[in-house]
Amino acid sequence: MSMNDLISALLWATFTVIVSQAISVAIMWWLGLPPSKLIHEIEDVQNIAVGAVFFIITLIASIFIGFMATEGFTPDPDGLISAAWIVGGLILSILYTTLSFTIAHRIFKPLPGEGVYGYMRREIVEEQNGALAFFLGGLATAPFIAVVFQLL
Repeated sequence: MSMNDLISALLWATFTVIVSQAISVAIMWWLGLPPSKLIHEIEDVQNIAVGAVFFIITLIASIFIGFMATEGFTPDPDGLISAAWIVGGLILSILYTTLSFTIAHRIFKPLPGEGVYGYMRREIVEEQNGALAFFLGGLATAPFIAVVFQLL
């Protein structure tokens, strides 16, 4: 594995995350929910159908882009190199997910002084906001799928 392989995997994963989220927002907009209304439907109305559609579109788009961006299955390198790619992929996926959750937190309406964790806990656990759960699931799905396809 070369530095070019690493850079290529990083760029394709980034591309997949950004494009799958953009496609999801664009389709929701086409359905009549521009970003400002999308936020209202997810957080205030807690419209689970909107969250589910966002999740499904993100899942499909990231799988599609992942298939297109991979060269297919390649035999795993030996031992430590495989472990390094897996650990690196997990770290990258977690970083992208954390970044996505942080951006969503800033866009939505947290209570004053409420951090990302507190906001997610209140909305998902206490208020049982299924729409937000699906929305955040979509944000988390794309990075992990993108990295899996880069590891293939």
